[in-house]
Amino acid sequence: MTITMNSRLRQPSFIKYAMGLVCLVILCLSASGYAQKVVDIPPTDSDIEAQLDSYLGDDSMSSAETTTFLKNVVEQLTPATPLMSVVRAKAYYASQLFYNEESKRAYSLLDALKQQVNASGLVDAQAEVLATRMDLLNIEGKRGDAFLLVPELERLLKQTLTPRVRFYGYNLLSSIYVDWRRYEDALKHLLAAQTALNQMDSALNQGRRLYLLTSMAGIQNSLEQWSAAIETVNSAVSEAQQAGHDVLAYDLWFAKYYAQASLGDYENALDSLRNAYLLAKKLELDFQKVIILNNFGDAFMKLGQFEEAEKHLLEAREKAKALEFNEMLSTIDFNLGFIAVQQGDSLGIKQMEQATRQFREDENISSYELEQLLGELAEAYETLGNFRMQAQVLQERLTLRQQISEQSQQQQMAELQAVYKSRDNAQQIALLEQQNALKEQIIANTRQQQVVWTLFGIVAAISLSLLLLLYRKSRQANQRLNTANVKLSDQSLRDPLTGLLNRRALQDAMLKRDVNDQYHDGLLLLDIDHFKRINDKYGHATGDAVLTEISRRLQNVCRDSDMLVRWGGEEFLFYVRQVELSSLKRLASRILEAIAKDPIKMGEELIHVTTTIGFSQLPFAGVSEDQVDWERALQIADMALYTGKTQGRNRACGVTALHVDYQQARKALEHDLSEAVEQNWVELTTIKGPNA
Repeated sequence: MTITMNSRLRQPSFIKYAMGLVCLVILCLSASGYAQKVVDIPPTDSDIEAQLDSYLGDDSMSSAETTTFLKNVVEQLTPATPLMSVVRAKAYYASQLFYNEESKRAYSLLDALKQQVNASGLVDAQAEVLATRMDLLNIEGKRGDAFLLVPELERLLKQTLTPRVRFYGYNLLSSIYVDWRRYEDALKHLLAAQTALNQMDSALNQGRRLYLLTSMAGIQNSLEQWSAAIETVNSAVSEAQQAGHDVLAYDLWFAKYYAQASLGDYENALDSLRNAYLLAKKLELDFQKVIILNNFGDAFMKLGQFEEAEKHLLEAREKAKALEFNEMLSTIDFNLGFIAVQQGDSLGIKQMEQATRQFREDENISSYELEQLLGELAEAYETLGNFRMQAQVLQERLTLRQQISEQSQQQQMAELQAVYKSRDNAQQIALLEQQNALKEQIIANTRQQQVVWTLFGIVAAISLSLLLLLYRKSRQANQRLNTANVKLSDQSLRDPLTGLLNRRALQDAMLKRDVNDQYHDGLLLLDIDHFKRINDKYGHATGDAVLTEISRRLQNVCRDSDMLVRWGGEEFLFYVRQVELSSLKRLASRILEAIAKDPIKMGEELIHVTTTIGFSQLPFAGVSEDQVDWERALQIADMALYTGKTQGRNRACGVTALHVDYQQARKALEHDLSEAVEQNWVELTTIKGPNA
């Protein structure tokens, strides 16, 4: 099991704060020492700014020395010190207090600073204080609290003139959007940070630019743009090391390793991992060294070099035990067990089972990581020929996957509700500001009328012309926005790799579907057999090409009135309207034939591909959709698919009839289809594929 970039953050709290502060200092570093290129930038104190710049450029100070230095700078502030320098100094000091685990003092200092900047009305200062608070909340793990403040920071940054603050703020917003997997928004704010960078002129610009490239590589990996991520790293990593930006160089090498491993290029991935390990040793990142040693073991295991893999995993285990890094101990034990299974030692499965139990009990392990681990455990059972346990683990994985999907939908709904509420508050604030500005303008106009009445007509005419011009520009902007929204809406309903419809498109269609329609619909869920082997053997680029070819073949058997959806990974879904059961069976047979009849040619290689299908009708077996809605019917089809997997793959299995009252069979249909089949409560139809 490979530990990803995100999983690196599962560390004790003091390590989490340390790494978080490194990122915070990099952001602040990137925002210092600019040359004024925009008019009306709020003034600063040159001496205070120079001291803060020197602090950012000196990474040799200890934590205690840093605290003393920043406290001394804060004590130099006077009532005459420009507000922007006051805010910068106190914000840095608050961040250092937070790093010292004095979070109450840090937040108290920011609260007092917030009152001061709000009273001043200086937007640049308000933006910096808010961004600092969000940064600390994010490092503390309070991602939801930080995300609720995003609309307010976006509003303030639009009015901010100081490039230093805009660069810091937009970089922070980009990282927050990455955490929420909203990568388009993350890229948009990264480009805004680039714009701010172009307005700054300093010897520190090299570090700023390298930080942007590091962030870009991380986003590209999140979007699975592996080749682009490698290219980005290649353009920056040598320069980062030569310039002494070791933290950035470490992140770049790790990003390159992750991209190469995802492409199946484990030989080159090992080279990148070795470079990351050297930097981790230099920076004394003991926890990262454990993670890298585990990933060494995983890479060697993928290459079939089991002795080398075991050597690195045992070293990782020794270091993890010394550090009491218990989260990684379970991962390492799981990998050691997997190696034993691959070498024919059946006792290795016991080690994997024990590690799996520890993962289930660990609150820091996400459901997504546990779902991936269950997939590898099922693969180990298959290697040992224990198909009963394989089916049991696959059933648990299916249930967990459904829970993940439901939790994701609930989280997205809660997120959207919170964001809409927050943005509504931000809009109300903006409206009040506009109303106050309008009142002040009316008073000014009235005084002007009292002094020079003859100017009233001219002012009114000019105002009317400006309003008409603004109205025209507003209409044009709205038209462009509507056009962009239409394009964005279509893109949000399509899978970027295959061009097929995605889950959201099906969910929208089901919301509009007439459940009282007298005709039957059909659901066919198919999963490409042994697709992981294709990725492991030929690489992810070939795997993507295979998925694209399969999508083309499926489109050839899909009617215009039906929906063909990429359901996720190697899964596809047909939603067939107004279809009888006999026609649904014929369609399943045609799909099996279309996938398996001809091998897929990739260069000189011929790749033989088969699929397993689960299908059911909607309404299901004449049961009201109040009892079995489309999601329940799809769950039944999914369980039928896994039944087909356990029967040998390359076949379609469908639940085509219900022999008892639904309430009697409901529990089995929701959790264990095999029980319903054994009790003869349902009829399971199997259609074998070519040469099955």
